[in-house]
Amino acid sequence: MAEIFTIRCKGCGASVVYEATREKLQCPYCKGEQDVPVSYEGIQEIDLEAALKAAQEAREAIPEHIVLSCSSCGAQIACKEARATCDFCGAEAVSEMALKNQPIRPQGVLPFKVEARSAQEAFQRWVKSLWFAPSDLMRRTRVDDLRGVYLPVWTFDAHVWAHWQAIPGYYRTRTERFFDQQTRSWQTRTVTYTEWGPPVSGHHRDFFDDVLISGLRSLPNHYLEGVGEFATTTDLRAYEPAYFLGWDVALPDKPLQEAWGEGHRRIYDMTAEICKRAIPGDTYKDFRMQLQLSGLTTKLVYVPIYILAYRYRNKSYRVVIHGRTGVVSGDRPVSWVKVGLAILLGLAVIAGLAYLAQ
Repeated sequence: MAEIFTIRCKGCGASVVYEATREKLQCPYCKGEQDVPVSYEGIQEIDLEAALKAAQEAREAIPEHIVLSCSSCGAQIACKEARATCDFCGAEAVSEMALKNQPIRPQGVLPFKVEARSAQEAFQRWVKSLWFAPSDLMRRTRVDDLRGVYLPVWTFDAHVWAHWQAIPGYYRTRTERFFDQQTRSWQTRTVTYTEWGPPVSGHHRDFFDDVLISGLRSLPNHYLEGVGEFATTTDLRAYEPAYFLGWDVALPDKPLQEAWGEGHRRIYDMTAEICKRAIPGDTYKDFRMQLQLSGLTTKLVYVPIYILAYRYRNKSYRVVIHGRTGVVSGDRPVSWVKVGLAILLGLAVIAGLAYLAQ
């Protein structure tokens, strides 16, 4: 167990917490404020091969937190107090456990900028904007259960060299005659077809900086992508545990080797999309790409999210809110009654337009 970390209020001596909107440490009692020691220096990119070896050893711990382990989704959350539900799946099956060490020392933190009340309001606006959500969804969810969590994220840097090949296709049109069985007469029509050209090839060089992969198996990467970018390349601050005071912190349970497998696939897919845009013509086939990576580095950082896990009619849903921008994304139930009414309305509009056109 790491030495307990706390910062005392200079006015009354109580433990301070990090206040998101002011980006300062604040006493919850006398409201006295202190600056957080901010540094953008000393953030290290770790050689990936060395990091994979270091990941086998336990190192850093999250201070002044107890850890709850969820028996449902496996998430481990370092938090300020014991409670009954999991942040990530909403299961009522969490138990206190010994504080576990992290595999690699964190290098950076993106601190919260959105306060809890603003996150709750953003969630309420999001629910109201859902056209096909059940009418009672707002009433069945508790915005008070929305929790701010520092999420562990693996970042990957890579220099990329790619060689690609493909056969380009060009859309062409021609006019052809055909016999119309209904009118018993010859007609003409315009037909679109693809003319395939000779094979083409090319090269692409690039550098990917901070490809982000969630450090939690219980929160897949598409939840992060749904709320937009985390500006780790510009706004990341050097690791400072003071930012964690008063907030939950999720411990990484996705091994670095597994995270790199996801990161490699993302780099491959992003490179392939860039190369495909270089293919001439309107379409293509037989695309192939050889990818070489060099200068591979990684680091463990923490980014801020609010998360709400709730159940609606015995099914689990999760909503994630960006802790710096307030952008909302996530799962939601669908009211098939509303969908059916919308389809009927659409058919009625089409029928009305058809009648007026007669």
